Amino acid sequence: MQILGNRPLLFPISLALVVVAGCLLVYRFANFREERVVRQFLNELKAGNYQQAYRIWGPSSTYSYEDFMSDWGQHGYYGKVTSYKILDSETRGSGVVIYVEFNHLKKPMAFWVERKTRVLGFAPFPDDAR
Repeated sequence: MQILGNRPLLFPISLALVVVAGCLLVYRFANFREERVVRQFLNELKAGNYQQAYRIWGPSSTYSYEDFMSDWGQHGYYGKVTSYKILDSETRGSGVVIYVEFNHLKKPMAFWVERKTRVLGFAPFPDDAR
């Protein structure tokens, strides 16, 4: 009993399905490492490990630990992170913009992760919150 009447089409169809599946996997996991940086940062905040979260953020002279705490500390501008969801990510130039929804904020936030260094920061595009 022959399932496909035209066997010569089996290989090209199978190959096309494998290529499509591969493209979908590449698209889904293209920014996996950068999303992992954001996830690690937010998990440290959630656990109250602010020093470690600041190290992930990337200490700099223009954004001190005090600045960081006034933004991300327990009583900071963004409040205590209790839950979050990574909505999307997209590559832009030398980095990745990652959109995160927080349970206590009305609009999602956009984070920037530099591809080479994995340094985390606020997205440089102010209108990027979705």
